[in-house]
Amino acid sequence: MQNFKYYMPVKIFFGEGRLEELGTLTKGLGEKALLVTGRKSMRKLGITDKVMKLLQESFVKVVLYDEVTPNPTVEVVNEGAKIAVKEGCDVIIGLGGGSALDSAKGIAVVASHGGSAWDYIGEGKVTEKTLPIVAIPTTAGTGSETTLVSVLTNKKNLRKDAISSPYIFPRVAIVDPNLMKSMPSELTADTGFDALAHAVEAYLSINANPFSDILAMKSISLINDSLVEATKNGEDLEARGNMALASSLAGMAIAQAGVVAGHGFGMSIGGILDTPHGRTVGILLPSVISYNLPEVSERISQLASCFNLPATGDSMNDAWKVIEAIKKMMKEMNFPTRLRDIGVGRKDIPKIVEDCMDRPDIANNPKKIDYKEAQKFLESIV
Repeated sequence: MQNFKYYMPVKIFFGEGRLEELGTLTKGLGEKALLVTGRKSMRKLGITDKVMKLLQESFVKVVLYDEVTPNPTVEVVNEGAKIAVKEGCDVIIGLGGGSALDSAKGIAVVASHGGSAWDYIGEGKVTEKTLPIVAIPTTAGTGSETTLVSVLTNKKNLRKDAISSPYIFPRVAIVDPNLMKSMPSELTADTGFDALAHAVEAYLSINANPFSDILAMKSISLINDSLVEATKNGEDLEARGNMALASSLAGMAIAQAGVVAGHGFGMSIGGILDTPHGRTVGILLPSVISYNLPEVSERISQLASCFNLPATGDSMNDAWKVIEAIKKMMKEMNFPTRLRDIGVGRKDIPKIVEDCMDRPDIANNPKKIDYKEAQKFLESIV
């Protein structure tokens, strides 16, 4: 009998129009919010103004911090924390994609504990006095609204890493598919493959358990049914809703099981070369599954049903069908398949491997990876 633990404290409010409840939900957590978001898209779409109005209508004061960038940096988080402290904010709201949500988590930590965000990289460095967080995702991919991590980039050492603590689970997540209809097709594809990579890697992880398996498999099924359509037709609210749900479920799965080598390599590539995260781990995904086939072909074959594939009883054959189904999806969406497509060259591989070998994601991988195997793996995808 397997021993495991399961902890998911996030209150999720899911569905069309749930954003309207923001003021009431936030008022129960604090009186003055720091709204953390990006510089352009949310304001251009009118979502930033709408969120501020909803808060003010519920008598929640709000301070806007709209300096978040893709692959958010330590400096962005530290500056946001200074503003939160100066303004006396007692609740932090993240609005946007994973970058905004992860920044909000980091800001909540630094505003509560002081120092620099990089001081808290790793596990066990954050305490329960951290400011409460409200997460409002506007992309379907990172699942940050249901995870206990905040991924940040340190430009000084070109290292991308994560704060990991149960105290940075958002108190509230508002997952409203209406906020995702405006995502361009390329971003829909990138974030969708991030969600798929989360779900598949959680399923492959040596820390997987019955709860994470159920969450991961449901997420994969939803993505298989809806990602291509959401990419082709952003106005399809059913597809958007399925992807929003898949993203949150995949986030819940990795919060329990973690991820494997795809994210280990992806974090290093992103830190060194500043590549789009979802596109990076998406490119790596078929090869990650292939690499692990000798160790877990039976488990991989069980994912065939998630792709609506009939089981043949031959686990290796069914596992290869899973890989082919993912490649077919990539082809339908014109998704890149080689690392060179995102600017990774052979000359970059030694530095990437050196950076990634100490990551827990590599340790979670079912088939063990040493330096030489990691280098060979990456060279095969360039």
